[in-house]
Amino acid sequence: MAALDVLKTLQSEVGSRRDGTPGASRAREWLAAQCQGMGLPVEMDEFTFVSSERYRPLLQMVFVSLIVVGFILSFSGQPLLGGASLFLAFFLFFNLRKTLEIRLARTPSQNVIAGLKRPISHYVAEENKGPAVLLCAHYDTPRNMPPWAEKLRGGFRFLGPLALLGILLYVLSLILLAFGWLLDVAGWDGLLIFARSVNPWIGGLTLLLAAPLLLLMFFSSLSTLLRKKTDSPGADDNGSGTALVVELARRFKENPPKNLELFFAWWGAEEYGLFGSRQFVRRFHDQLDKDLFYVVNADCVGVGELLAVHSGQGTLSRRQTDPVTLERVERVAGQLGVKTIRTWESIISGGSSDHAEWVNRGYRQAISILRENYRPISLPARIFAALLRIPDANQLDIGHIHTPADTIEAIRPQILEETAALAEAYVRDIDQEWGEVASH
Repeated sequence: MAALDVLKTLQSEVGSRRDGTPGASRAREWLAAQCQGMGLPVEMDEFTFVSSERYRPLLQMVFVSLIVVGFILSFSGQPLLGGASLFLAFFLFFNLRKTLEIRLARTPSQNVIAGLKRPISHYVAEENKGPAVLLCAHYDTPRNMPPWAEKLRGGFRFLGPLALLGILLYVLSLILLAFGWLLDVAGWDGLLIFARSVNPWIGGLTLLLAAPLLLLMFFSSLSTLLRKKTDSPGADDNGSGTALVVELARRFKENPPKNLELFFAWWGAEEYGLFGSRQFVRRFHDQLDKDLFYVVNADCVGVGELLAVHSGQGTLSRRQTDPVTLERVERVAGQLGVKTIRTWESIISGGSSDHAEWVNRGYRQAISILRENYRPISLPARIFAALLRIPDANQLDIGHIHTPADTIEAIRPQILEETAALAEAYVRDIDQEWGEVASH
């Protein structure tokens, strides 16, 4: 059975499968049955997630409010308090949020995890582990965006980096102010007087640059709270990745690798904030060998012309993918005639996927593969990336996901099949390498 046939069966027998709904339960049962039918040992990995759909928009509204308060304080001659408000906003949204989400997670769900030869729990518990590859994808589907959000998605790509440039300018003004205070202590007050005089103007310019994005974020959050919600069909996001991993399990069952172990995982609650993969990694990351464990995450692999390969992630604190791993993916893709593009996951690139927690924990051989279409990066994004020296700062376009248009008709069979072939070739290349190591 080809990956497209698996996807058609998934979409017809299960349909939409947002976590916390009967569709997600059907998806888990369907996946377990597929694995058991191939003779694979299956484990249902328990986790919890925040199912409230008010949580994320309310958090975003708090984030926006703290930034606005910071700008107001700057206008009123309180730059330190303004800077503290901005710091609190970003710390809450990008750091404290993760801890908060784990504490608030109460709704139970399950990841579906299968092994080619044995359950993954046996491998994790083993003291002397050999090389292993985990092929994974998330099985849950998202909500549809409102039509106005679909039309403005391109605007967010321009306004987001523009707002970031404004905030960067404001941070630089605070640094200038701090140096002014230091020099004032040393008896020279010229820089401090200058910094105080320009700070309100910089605050105003920052507000001008950031205001359009902040207004859009506030009203999109308000819309999420109030509007009637519908579920996306989820054929590409992420039926395509789910089907690809099922198809790879079948291929490797028929022709297993000789020098490494294989495991297959389907994560839950990705659309709520990567809960399934994050909690699995948090529980077991210290029991796995970062040099022996490879992760291949498939997400939205049925439409785009380009194979997007994440070369790393982070805007300030950064984690780089192993260069040898990147070279391997690109070499295998080149042999199959698949065009690739590197993307560095940052504020500019947008959302994340289930590879993220692995990368955060130092697994440099964890990759995520997506099929996307390239769109030219906006001028503010280019400037921001240059100033912060963000590598591979490409913006890619998947216009159909999170919409009613994400149906089986949108899937391009050739794209899905060549991605499955690429993922299989990538694993077999790793297997061959470990065979050569063993022979020496």
